[in-house]
Amino acid sequence: MNKIKILIILLIILIPIINIDNSYAQNVNKDGNIIQIRAGGGSSGGSGGSSGSSGSSGLSSHSNKTYYCQSSNKLICLLGNILYWICLFFVFCFSFIVFYFKIFRSSFNSRRYLKMISKKDISWKYKDIEKQVIETFYIVQQSWTNMDMKPAKKFMNKDLYENFKGKLEWMELNHKRNVLKKIKLRNLRPISIHDDEDDSKDLVWFYIKGSMVDYTINTETNEKIEGNNYISMPFIEFWKFTKNKDKWVLSKILQADESDKIVFQ
Repeated sequence: MNKIKILIILLIILIPIINIDNSYAQNVNKDGNIIQIRAGGGSSGGSGGSSGSSGSSGLSSHSNKTYYCQSSNKLICLLGNILYWICLFFVFCFSFIVFYFKIFRSSFNSRRYLKMISKKDISWKYKDIEKQVIETFYIVQQSWTNMDMKPAKKFMNKDLYENFKGKLEWMELNHKRNVLKKIKLRNLRPISIHDDEDDSKDLVWFYIKGSMVDYTINTETNEKIEGNNYISMPFIEFWKFTKNKDKWVLSKILQADESDKIVFQ
């Protein structure tokens, strides 16, 4: 609470000095759709992502905050700038802590719930689900970068498979290919469980943390047109798995900033 009070005081001090432009310019690259759709992980240009997100489900947007100093005194402007970035730093730290606290708490609750329901239904056995998630992660990523989703078809539900397939066809027509290399799944945690009387409505949301080299090339010239082809970038996504008979399949992918769409355990 003390940190919050300090933050509020700093903001009050800053308001007369700095005119903060709160309008966010979302520079959305039309090609971002495809990149972020990749099969799993951030976004090319850069993230490593998920297509549909399985690569990522959704576009990554980049927001820019600008501020203007209204004083002719350079010292006041300098102090205003410093306080502005200090405020942003505290906001970032607070958001970071809240986000991971929510992840760890939900993971703990989800594992406990999984252990309970697996006693009456073996299809909820965590180790088996985890194994399917890991296998799906790598198969979907490789299928996406190879421009052929057929190997991943049995790991995805019909809607998501058709979504990815259609996006790859669009990319092929536009002579583009999203290249994913050094794909690594670094952490996964169940964060939301729903056990329904109708097994087709059973679902598990997973927190996915990974890294990869992620970039897009022109297939005619083989030149890079977006992303970084040297540095492996980290990413966080949320993958939804639903039950198809006795098998868990990928049905949706959300980016880290879309976590409000998930009902955490």
